[in-house]
Amino acid sequence: MIFDNKNSCMKLITNFFAFALLFSIAQKGYSQDPDFHVYLSFGQSNMEGYAKIEAQDKMGIDDRFQVLAAVNCPETGRKMGNWYTAVPPLCRCNTGLTPVDYFGRNLIANLPKKIKVGVINVAVGGCKIELFDKDKSAEYVATAPDWMKGMLKEYDGNPYGRLVEMAKIAQKKGVIKGILIHQGESNTGDTLWPEKVKIVYDNLMKDLNLDPKRVPLLSGETVNEDQNGKCGSMNKIIATLPKTLANSYVISSKGCTAEPDFLHFNASGYRELGKRYAQKMLSLLGYKFSDNEVPLRVQAPVGFDQLNAGIPSGKIETITYESKTVGSIRKATVYTPPGFNKKKKYPVLYLLHGIGGDEKEWLNGGNPQIILDNLYAEGTIEPMIVVMPNGRAMKDDSATGNIMAPDKVQAFSTFEKDLLNDLIPFIEKKYPVLKDREHRAIAGLSMGGGQSLNFGLGNLDKFAWVGAFSAAPNTKIPKELLPNPEEAKKKLKLLWISCGDNDWLIDNSKRTHNYLYKNDVPHVYYIEPGVHDFKVWKNGLYMFSQFLFRPVDTSSFSKYTILGTQAETNIRNAKYPQILPDNRVVFKVKAPEAAKVQIDLGKKYDLIKDGEGTWNVTTDVINKGFNYYSLLIDGVAVADPSSESFYGMGRMASGIEIPNKEGEFYALKDIPHGDIRIKKYFSKTANSWREIYVYTPPGYENSTEKYPVLYLLHGGGEDQRGWATQGKANLILDNLIADNKAKPMVIAMIDGNMGGSEGFNENALKAFENELKSGAIPFVESNFKVAADAKNRALAGLSMGGLQTLYTGVKNSDMFSYIGVFSSGWWANNKTLSEPQYEFMKNNTAVINFNIKEFWISMGGKEDIAFENCKIMMSKFDQIGIKYKYSEYPGGHTWPVWRHDLFMFAPLLFK
Repeated sequence: MIFDNKNSCMKLITNFFAFALLFSIAQKGYSQDPDFHVYLSFGQSNMEGYAKIEAQDKMGIDDRFQVLAAVNCPETGRKMGNWYTAVPPLCRCNTGLTPVDYFGRNLIANLPKKIKVGVINVAVGGCKIELFDKDKSAEYVATAPDWMKGMLKEYDGNPYGRLVEMAKIAQKKGVIKGILIHQGESNTGDTLWPEKVKIVYDNLMKDLNLDPKRVPLLSGETVNEDQNGKCGSMNKIIATLPKTLANSYVISSKGCTAEPDFLHFNASGYRELGKRYAQKMLSLLGYKFSDNEVPLRVQAPVGFDQLNAGIPSGKIETITYESKTVGSIRKATVYTPPGFNKKKKYPVLYLLHGIGGDEKEWLNGGNPQIILDNLYAEGTIEPMIVVMPNGRAMKDDSATGNIMAPDKVQAFSTFEKDLLNDLIPFIEKKYPVLKDREHRAIAGLSMGGGQSLNFGLGNLDKFAWVGAFSAAPNTKIPKELLPNPEEAKKKLKLLWISCGDNDWLIDNSKRTHNYLYKNDVPHVYYIEPGVHDFKVWKNGLYMFSQFLFRPVDTSSFSKYTILGTQAETNIRNAKYPQILPDNRVVFKVKAPEAAKVQIDLGKKYDLIKDGEGTWNVTTDVINKGFNYYSLLIDGVAVADPSSESFYGMGRMASGIEIPNKEGEFYALKDIPHGDIRIKKYFSKTANSWREIYVYTPPGYENSTEKYPVLYLLHGGGEDQRGWATQGKANLILDNLIADNKAKPMVIAMIDGNMGGSEGFNENALKAFENELKSGAIPFVESNFKVAADAKNRALAGLSMGGLQTLYTGVKNSDMFSYIGVFSSGWWANNKTLSEPQYEFMKNNTAVINFNIKEFWISMGGKEDIAFENCKIMMSKFDQIGIKYKYSEYPGGHTWPVWRHDLFMFAPLLFK
């Protein structure tokens, strides 16, 4: 039975606590450390802790996780106002497990070792939110029911006052970073609840002298309706809290299991809910929820751009300099760091604005001085001078009129000379700065990001640190931007490229990243949620500036991103899967009713469900190139609805294309392209219509010549589509032909599946041979401009197609002059099939060696499942005297290997 009205829910709570009280009675001069993070928590029974504390809840608690006792507990030896290792109970002497327990544990596990976490928990079972409103608290206490009075007495009748009292003690040692609330059951149906919570929050901010922009409030949902929560209807009201209280966040309770009363979470539910509080807080602190990896801050924390009056601040000034390039006196804004000393020499960051800005744009929109001041206070940045010039190098350099006028756009390019010949010499004369390239950085937003890449990478003798935030289309094409990648590898200390995932200019960043990736130039490619605005650019400055002028570890660059890049195999507008810079993959699957979800990429990965019913996982590094995968929902293998589907594994399966710096040979390029034609023909052999994919090379349509043909076969569980879609055969040939590395040819991609029987037995192989000779070849030779003789025919296949090639090609060497066998070989344990083949070869060795000009065998290394069979087969060939060539390319039994096989085999043909 579900109660979703205010009166029935409150009556249940009142009756429960009347009973619970009787049951309980029957059982009964300072230095603030910025690395000690303190969290206040308050609310009613679920925050107080109802579930029984189990053995696991008292084990393995890091002493970096502390609790400030809010009441005296002689039973546990705790005195009010003192800190202790956070062994439960954390609220009062006889309370139970609470979300705060696992909030703290998860924070500690994912924060740097230097950071400690302290919690203060003041909660009263069954109370309304009004109890914590200091202007209404006394009235509430005076009319409180008898079963509540004992709890109130432990707080001297003023829980809010006790919370503030303890918080002030905590502030002598640490810094309050956030507030946790779990309350609402007793206010079920109260639409004014968000406003009432805001009153409490605002009072805490005022009474503790806290900045509301720096201290978020995290509010947990009541037991969810998916767990038959009796007060679950309150969650609709809790969900509106962020509309009333800007810096507040709702923590979902979906899937968090409950006690039989359906009012309280059980121990498992508290552990999960506490983890969710922690995950949100970690993201607000800028850290990844790392799951036992080294803690890493990947984004700016909440409040990073807010003025902190309690720390030293730098100085902003406007300077003027003579520009011989422009022929005028120009302005720039300069930031000098806190404690600036003219006797000390500083590195310099030149920070550039966008097309609609000037030397004041960063100052007006980005608060760089506040961001940097806060970083200095944390000790996470090197002292530096920051110069913010006007990047529009012309006499009238104002951002007025038509900012896209040709002369104004050209002025952004002219600024390179102004920067190098006028501004930098001026700064180095006026300020005490280090003048070598290792102590000079350049970065900018939008148009300024393009300038930074153009000028920085174009003048590596001047800049060792280069950053672009949302680079604009003025960014040079990669080969012009960085014509000598090897020089960049030697000279660059850091190359940073960042952008919002919904920025309309993101393709500029992607293009540059792809080029750098292919050429092994170390760089950070940082994608975050956002558009083309200062939210993204401020975060870019926060992250970039912490790398500057100190040793960097290029091996860690791939970890610095929030989002990955959407896979090219995603369906249109699908955000996931996303590929991280190190080729790990993030999967997200919406399946709220599922009990278990996995991704099968050869290795199975268990996904974790979040509070919204979305399942998440980040994989290990995935093989480059094309990979099949399946989505397993409660054990049923299905195609991922976010991915393109491919016929493979004997069914429609999902596939993901992983970036491959060695995959230039199948990249889509601006060259002449051939066509893939899909044709149907009636097979008299199979007595059915069959489909064939035919690649015709560039120029085929207007040519009068007859082309040679490669008959190209797929593997088991695939069909005629495989080489065209998974294999990218057309692009491989287009590129080879354009580079004059392969002869123009027709490729006929045939369906090797014969009436549903697998191609691993004599009957199936014979059926395929008949189909090829009597059906496919006659159809191709009568419908396409191809030469119809053995010297112009080749036959190749992968895996099952490799067996079909061996069977048909060797027996019919008078029909095929070229044979390619990819990841295949006669099975050593099937002598019934293989021995007759070897006997045929032994008896016809001279003919086979004479007819077959190229007998090419390849494998995907030792991890290829056909590797041992192939080795045994080749040893047999050696004994018999069959001539062949062998090639090996690591990658196993996969499409990346077979693509490379075609790339290597095709240039050998028809010469």
